[in-house]
Amino acid sequence: MPDPSSEDRHVADVVVANTTGPNPVDGIVETLPLTRAQLMLVGAAALGYMFDAFDTYVVSFAMPAIASAWKLTPVFNGALASAGMWGMFFGALMWGPIADRFGRKLGFAGTVLGFSVLSGATALAANSTQFLFFRFLSGLFLGGMLPVVSVMVAEAVAAAYRGRLVALPPVFWPGGLFLAAAASFLLMPRFGWQSLFLVGSLPAILGLAVILWLPESPRWFAMRGRREDAAKVLARLGASPGQLDVLASGRIETKKVSLRVLLRPPYGKRLAMTTSVLFFGFFGYYGFVLWLPSILALHFRMSLAQAFSYTALVGTFAVLGKITAFLTVDRYGRKQLFYVGFGMAAVVSLLFGLLHKPWHLLVGACALSFFLEEAAAGCVVLPTELFPSQVRGSANSWSSAAGKLAAALSPLVFGYFLSHQRYYSIFATMAAFFVIACGIIFTSGVEVAGKVLQDVGAS
Repeated sequence: MPDPSSEDRHVADVVVANTTGPNPVDGIVETLPLTRAQLMLVGAAALGYMFDAFDTYVVSFAMPAIASAWKLTPVFNGALASAGMWGMFFGALMWGPIADRFGRKLGFAGTVLGFSVLSGATALAANSTQFLFFRFLSGLFLGGMLPVVSVMVAEAVAAAYRGRLVALPPVFWPGGLFLAAAASFLLMPRFGWQSLFLVGSLPAILGLAVILWLPESPRWFAMRGRREDAAKVLARLGASPGQLDVLASGRIETKKVSLRVLLRPPYGKRLAMTTSVLFFGFFGYYGFVLWLPSILALHFRMSLAQAFSYTALVGTFAVLGKITAFLTVDRYGRKQLFYVGFGMAAVVSLLFGLLHKPWHLLVGACALSFFLEEAAAGCVVLPTELFPSQVRGSANSWSSAAGKLAAALSPLVFGYFLSHQRYYSIFATMAAFFVIACGIIFTSGVEVAGKVLQDVGAS
């Protein structure tokens, strides 16, 4: 835990129940072996990422058909695409504090159930206004899930493999792209775009499984002073009987930490860094992934079948980018993910905007997808490791909210560029924002690879 005297200088309403040492739960978590229970948690998080991606990507596949059916302009088309992102922005702001107050498990289950039900409701939209409304509501839950589940994984594993296990669920994010492409290709020609959103209601099964089988974060129990509950979870996660005896006989230090701590050193600077990196990085990221099918179909006059096939192949390289991040995040650190990912994506973006032949477009899109997914993995891992447990959910979610804000703005900006035939401006903007993200990491980034949370003031 952070030094109590230092924390008192920054937080007005700290209540300390034990002054003899750090929370023993933190120490036990840092010695846990990799167990089946942890892998089950990571597996559930991976499914959450995949279903979240499906619901995010499926809009881009449905947009050409919706735009044709409702005679939408490119600008209004972009507004529909960004409606869910605006919901994600507000959802990320909302669900972080909820998870800090009521638990990571409730946040995970609640968000999955919420966006599943509302995805099904979107299929019933009779016009563009109703569609926009349901997509916004879906976003309120989609935006909260990823940061909450990332915190849940980070708090249940030791530093030796924390980076890899937090980076592993995002490997399944491109799986949502595959599912969206396959569903679009197989279902939409026969059953219409509504069928895609009906498929998006199926993740409700995962929400019920989270309620029934997943453990709560032991660190969250500890910070709430719930020793017995923390001990039960630690036993499931692989703690030894001796460690549990120490926990039972010792004292747990509990603190009520105000959100104001996120505005004070060192956390204020860290929050400014994570929010700005995610904003600039995801502006280009989401602008690319949401508009790629439409760019291929509208600008390059490809058939929907061709656009879907291209996008599915691009998803293969997205998976490879995530796997690369998984393999390197603990060995070479967090910063390299941004330098390689966003740095190379900036170069490829500038080149991509000059391509015209189908084969060249495919190569460029695959390369861009590879590097963007590697950087996106860094955006997932870094905010989970820089803030105290009491406000970790809020800090991570608010960082994510900055990325969702960028994701909501980019379809509008890129839609404007397309409507005015300024195709290259899309990729020039992407490149500029990726370079800015790299610069922020270079000047303000904190490297935490291999460090226990206590050593970086984030216990």
